[in-house]
Amino acid sequence: MNVLNHLKTTGRTTLMAFAVALLAASCSNNDYVNAIPSSATAIVKVDVKQLGVEEGTKAFASLLPKDINVEGCGVDWSSTAYAFETVDGNFGICAKVKSESQLKETLEKANSEGKCGSLRKQGDFTFTDINNCWAVGFSSKALIVVGPVSAAALGDAQRKITRMLRQDEDASIITRPMFAKLDSMESSVAMVAQVQALPEKMVAPFTIGAPKDADASQVLVAVDFDKEDKVVRMKGETFSFNKSVDEALKKANSTYRKINGDFLDKIPNTCSIGLFTNVDGKQFLPLLQNNKALQALLVGINTAIDFDNIIRSVDGDLTFTTTALGGSDNMDMTMFARVKNPAWTADVDYWKQSCAKGCSITGTNGAWSYNGGNTRFAFGLEGDMFYGTTDAKLVPEYKGEKPQPIADKLKKEIQGNRMVLMLNIKGLTQGEALSAGVGSIVKPILGDVDAVIYVVK
Repeated sequence: MNVLNHLKTTGRTTLMAFAVALLAASCSNNDYVNAIPSSATAIVKVDVKQLGVEEGTKAFASLLPKDINVEGCGVDWSSTAYAFETVDGNFGICAKVKSESQLKETLEKANSEGKCGSLRKQGDFTFTDINNCWAVGFSSKALIVVGPVSAAALGDAQRKITRMLRQDEDASIITRPMFAKLDSMESSVAMVAQVQALPEKMVAPFTIGAPKDADASQVLVAVDFDKEDKVVRMKGETFSFNKSVDEALKKANSTYRKINGDFLDKIPNTCSIGLFTNVDGKQFLPLLQNNKALQALLVGINTAIDFDNIIRSVDGDLTFTTTALGGSDNMDMTMFARVKNPAWTADVDYWKQSCAKGCSITGTNGAWSYNGGNTRFAFGLEGDMFYGTTDAKLVPEYKGEKPQPIADKLKKEIQGNRMVLMLNIKGLTQGEALSAGVGSIVKPILGDVDAVIYVVK
């Protein structure tokens, strides 16, 4: 089943804007899209007709009053529906209204049954709320739903919807190059988002290669979705409308090589997030060092061991995993890597001597442990495999029962690709990966899934 900047004026962006204007002029039946604000940081299109009404409306059914006949509610499901993230972080949907009177009748019936708030007419628009946390507004052209918000904030959300419904094309997303990019994508569910709209802990992989001075709004990701066997596959590219930023991102992309899958049997099924690639460490290290989202982490690790030199020795598969996306005292992090000529092993004795007060490195013969109070991890070599982990069960010397590896269907999605980001839903805490930012946009569309796999095109 197919499924989910600040810009400098250039000839490219001008041409894009002109093309969009021509498209809009020739397609007046897309007026409803004008309701999506130009400030949206992420936008998802759902081609309901291509998916089929039954399947396509599932993405939005959870936001409507229960037991509503979505096919006969007055919404035109033959037209593309959109989900978007507002600049203040709220989730929104936009759909074309087929029959204003039918939509009003549907919601009035829902109100009489206690499924939504009372309807209020204001000029050409009608407003209500769903579950006291979703603001709803519609005209003869567009339906807008925004939330979730507190009951106290519903009035403000409805005022925002009023501005959306009133705005013309010049104030809408349709004038933005990111909409032109989205419109060019053929998948039944596709997304274009500024990386700043992604959950904070997921930003780093998408900004690898971006110049240090690049603003987060200048880096975007375009993604096609499909789903099979409870695995959502996302094929995407990171790009920028800024020429120099885009060139830097493309250069970084060229450093990724096909993943052999050397360590997939070692990745536990409790892993919540994993990053998999195959690189020459000498080329990859500068990209990591230049990444603002990773700088603090790298500095911290380098105070304990010479992590930079370890990365320089990598030549082959490289894997980073964690059992949580952050905020958990029980979070474990693990790295496996194929290395070549690990000259840094000769420096371990120096690392031992130069440990900060209260910290220590113990061990020998390729198996060491770092103890820094609340920070403890094991690292070492098994043949040409480097490992570093806070999970004692993943250390090669561990003699107890090893955890079960990730499912074979996930291994197949990873092996052979160049860079893969995996979200293992079963390993996540309270669905934390999808609880913020663009995750809340995608979550209703995902349905029942075991994992989300993002693959770099």
